[in-house]
Amino acid sequence: MKTVKEQKVKLEQKKNRLAAEETKLNLVERKMRTRHLIEIGGLVVKAELDHLPINGLYGALLSLKNTLVENDTVLKQWSDLGKAVLDKDEKSKVAIILKLTQQPSPEIRTYLRTHGLRWNSLREEWYGYVININSLKEGITSIKHELEIIK
Repeated sequence: MKTVKEQKVKLEQKKNRLAAEETKLNLVERKMRTRHLIEIGGLVVKAELDHLPINGLYGALLSLKNTLVENDTVLKQWSDLGKAVLDKDEKSKVAIILKLTQQPSPEIRTYLRTHGLRWNSLREEWYGYVININSLKEGITSIKHELEIIK
């Protein structure tokens, strides 16, 4: 039979494990919330409303909330419209791999990132999904490159 002291030590260890697990769960929850807020901000940019002053944007969101309260069918209409536009954007994206023969300038790197490309340091290439491939091609004419479209 275990002594009271041993039982106390075991309970203290269990308490510490639970506290560590709670800390991990709080961290995951915080990351999920942060990700959600980033996605909402991305939608504001995608809707081209990021130029509005903060007060104007907040007023617009409050107006949307009032519209939802007054008309419960409007959410379905908004959802259908949003789904149609997002699906259209998704279908128009092209998966590409871009290999450059020389180190790009900071301007070119920024240009590639604005087109949705990311750098893969292991394969030493740029990759991603591009909506406007012609615009991308126009911006990299000054540098030798190899562009592969993934189908």
